[in-house]
Amino acid sequence: MARPTRPPPHRPGRSDGPSTGEAGGGGRTGGVVVGLDGSADGLLALAWATDLARRRHWTVHGVHVVGTAAAAGFDDGQEVLEDAADELARLGCTDAVLELRTGQPAEVLLDVSATADALVIGRRGAGGFAELLMGSTSQVCAALARTSLVVVPDTWKRDEGELGLVVVGVDGSPSCRPAVGFAFETAAERGAELVLVHVPEDAPETDADGTEPRWQRNARALVTAALDDWPDRYPDVVFRTHYRPGHPVQVLARHSATADLVVVGGLGRPTFTPLRLGSVSRGLLLHSHCPVAIIHAETAQALIAKGVRS
Repeated sequence: MARPTRPPPHRPGRSDGPSTGEAGGGGRTGGVVVGLDGSADGLLALAWATDLARRRHWTVHGVHVVGTAAAAGFDDGQEVLEDAADELARLGCTDAVLELRTGQPAEVLLDVSATADALVIGRRGAGGFAELLMGSTSQVCAALARTSLVVVPDTWKRDEGELGLVVVGVDGSPSCRPAVGFAFETAAERGAELVLVHVPEDAPETDADGTEPRWQRNARALVTAALDDWPDRYPDVVFRTHYRPGHPVQVLARHSATADLVVVGGLGRPTFTPLRLGSVSRGLLLHSHCPVAIIHAETAQALIAKGVRS
């Protein structure tokens, strides 16, 4: 079996641009970028990215970032790429490129993935990714990625097979519709059931007159609006809705225990947080048992333009 292609190592004094061509042209060039750091979480992210690439016929672009131009940093980086190449060979992936770069990990990954179809990173890491999720690299990527982002936790058990369930959080924010679309596409390619979850906070069980509470009517209308025409685009996807009062992070985290993927929008309602990465997304990234996909509102046009895949 042919091994994945790997550009020659960058050395001090050489250009930091990838030998496969600098990103930055108009439109998306395709493929999935995955952050490599030599950790077990990094290899989990690589496995998840490889599976995604296989399903969507994408190229895997693995990137390891060293923060220094010293020769030792490049030598260690080459070992990371060797391990990644071995893992890709084990997974049967030959359509892949592995690359070594210098710089700040988050900045480099954001730059490389700007024209990619997805960016995949581990929740924790080593070396350039040593920070906890809500530290430097992962938080910056989660908030500023210009493509679909998937964060793979160390609790993901890739060898236990698929559970056949995709969950998407619905909150009515601008990123809600593309998140639902991404969830439908993922469920379709996996043959999985889809659950749309809306969690109103501090809602009464019934109205004062004992009739269906207003929040239930509002929730039903909100979910219906989020569905839009996605069921028509993916008619084979079986979906159901779940709405019940509670804390969104806690409810979605519970669902994640039996799901293959949880999808959320990158920005909740403006009243939730002034940050681009919403409070629900941040909390879920910390507590989810399965990989989490974050879809920012800016990805809507590209996602909608794809339509139904052939």
